[in-house]
Amino acid sequence: MEENIRTRLKAAATVLVSSALALGLAEGALRLRERVRAPAAKSGLDYRDAVRANSPGPGGFLKEGFEGRVVNGLGGTVSWRNNAQGFRRSGDTPETPAPGVLRVLSMGDSFTAGYRVDQEETFSRLLEKDLAARGPAEVLISEIEEPVTGLFWLDRSGARFHPAVVLLGLTLGNDIAQAGLALDPPGGYRIEPPDFHIVHVAEGPALEKRDEIHATLPEACLVGAPARMPIRRRLRLLDLALGMPVQPIGSSRGPGLSRFLLDAVNGLGFCLVPPPLLVDVFFERLSRTLLGYRALASERGFAFAVALFPQRYAVQEDDWNATVAAYGLRRACFDPGAPARRLSAFCAREGITCFDPAAALAAAHHRSGKSQYLPGGDMHWNADGHRAVFEALREGVRALAYGKIPSSM
Repeated sequence: MEENIRTRLKAAATVLVSSALALGLAEGALRLRERVRAPAAKSGLDYRDAVRANSPGPGGFLKEGFEGRVVNGLGGTVSWRNNAQGFRRSGDTPETPAPGVLRVLSMGDSFTAGYRVDQEETFSRLLEKDLAARGPAEVLISEIEEPVTGLFWLDRSGARFHPAVVLLGLTLGNDIAQAGLALDPPGGYRIEPPDFHIVHVAEGPALEKRDEIHATLPEACLVGAPARMPIRRRLRLLDLALGMPVQPIGSSRGPGLSRFLLDAVNGLGFCLVPPPLLVDVFFERLSRTLLGYRALASERGFAFAVALFPQRYAVQEDDWNATVAAYGLRRACFDPGAPARRLSAFCAREGITCFDPAAALAAAHHRSGKSQYLPGGDMHWNADGHRAVFEALREGVRALAYGKIPSSM
């Protein structure tokens, strides 16, 4: 009996050692593969290689004629092509669409441009394919940095491409902050009633140097909150089996300054309840900007709609939990859905069409168990996220677009 027990224990130990060795070899192979692939990705082109350095061109801030493969944030690359006018699309764009062609202008920041997402996988490209199933259609993708600069570009350049529909993507977080700063006296732009026309008065200060949006709000943080934002790591085998680990959303000031709540990347300060005075000021300035778009749409004869782009923590509960823990937040001080509700209510009062894909993103995350955002705390969608946004927008964009088709079509 004793000999039999020793034999079984020896066999079990052999299995455990063999399994551990196999797992170790597999883990080592995955890490070696990453190290081999990493130099190619790092030496490759990135999003900024596809963007103009200074002022916008005919199609916005995308670099005219750029074509290449840019890194995708997952160790590989994706295809990217801008046409001669600076829109992210393959074919060139004449100022006047061909007879019978429905033209939609999709404008916004890096979310709309399709940061680290393949040419064919952006929500705008998916909308174009959907619209084209009914008749000739094209969706022009324009990167305009932030909504105030975008309004100025649309007035001076974008509208000359005669879109039937303009879809403005608003990223909840940095677009609120950037619009507030762009209209901050004395520099930048002016948008005033009653006509809400935009005027460029001077070059404003660089956004990253404006410290008021990085003010720390200690009453919203727990005592002894972390001074740095940790990066979660685990075995690569678990990443393959379970997906990438949940990460708190990043900060524009780096991991060592992650507790700045009025931050132009994480946007946590815009979720504070009650909101600080500066948050109210920034929302008022963004609201004034949207009235400028509405006025321009009425003047130029195109349909106008806003699409709200939620922060990852507003639609994925595990991301919110990770963000609360990493930043040491008091949960009772925050309402992640507040910015979207505030803007949706404003648009409803002012008769501005507004789409909010937050529920669709949350449902896709719940259904698949996978993140709809890029790994490592990145604020941008992955390809799955773009598809979820497309699914949320398609019916509304169809109704808006086909309502603008002239009867001659």
